[in-house]
Amino acid sequence: MKKIILIILALFLLFINSTVNAAESVIKKEYKVPAKDGFMIQATLTYPKIKTQHEFKTIVFLHSLGYNSEWWGDLPQRLSDKGFAILTIDLRGHGKSVYSKSLAKVSWKSMTNKAYAKCPDDVIAVIDYIKDDLPKKRFFDDWAIIGADFGANVGVIAADRIDTKPKTIIILSPTVIARGLYVPVSIAQLDNVDFLSITSKDDAFSKDAEKYIRKFSQGGFVSYESQSNTTGVLMLKNDEELSRVITEWIYQYFDVK
Repeated sequence: MKKIILIILALFLLFINSTVNAAESVIKKEYKVPAKDGFMIQATLTYPKIKTQHEFKTIVFLHSLGYNSEWWGDLPQRLSDKGFAILTIDLRGHGKSVYSKSLAKVSWKSMTNKAYAKCPDDVIAVIDYIKDDLPKKRFFDDWAIIGADFGANVGVIAADRIDTKPKTIIILSPTVIARGLYVPVSIAQLDNVDFLSITSKDDAFSKDAEKYIRKFSQGGFVSYESQSNTTGVLMLKNDEELSRVITEWIYQYFDVK
């Protein structure tokens, strides 16, 4: 009996030790970044805790309209486990990014298209802030974007405006224009960026948008139909296969096995 108890205790301690080691294997930094107009943007950067590593493959996550960075399911963790740095951003008016310069609380529901138009520059502001905060580390020389509906439009326009382009952009539930953010022109200007466009099986709106924006792509443009009957980030909760599809797409661009 005593031997069984000792075995159980040993297994328990092994489990606790493994959990601690997993937690210590990454560094997690929370950021509150002031946008150009003083609006505070919440972001989280997670990256491998390796002293000798100074360059990181980074995936930027931009959520659906009306949601926040907590809705990505296990996808960020899957990529983190493979050594990727993960940057999740709550777009203005969402999640924890709801305070203006005067500390007035602002919801996406009440925002105008003029306010939504600032979102791509908010993303760039977060990226620039991280570069200044961690000058000895490089996160955005080798990177990609995963965006859902409105978040995808934000990501595409931000990628067009930033100097170092992402290797690839993954779009869940594509739209031609979302809250005034029109993407065909930006897609046309991203010469060497390949796209993976994901639509759900019954989402005729996104399928039509996909057909249209495909015409503007100067690189590769691959379509994938999810068996989910939802849209945006919710597809990840309703289609267990989708995380695997996205990670495998990412792996091929970063030579990860």
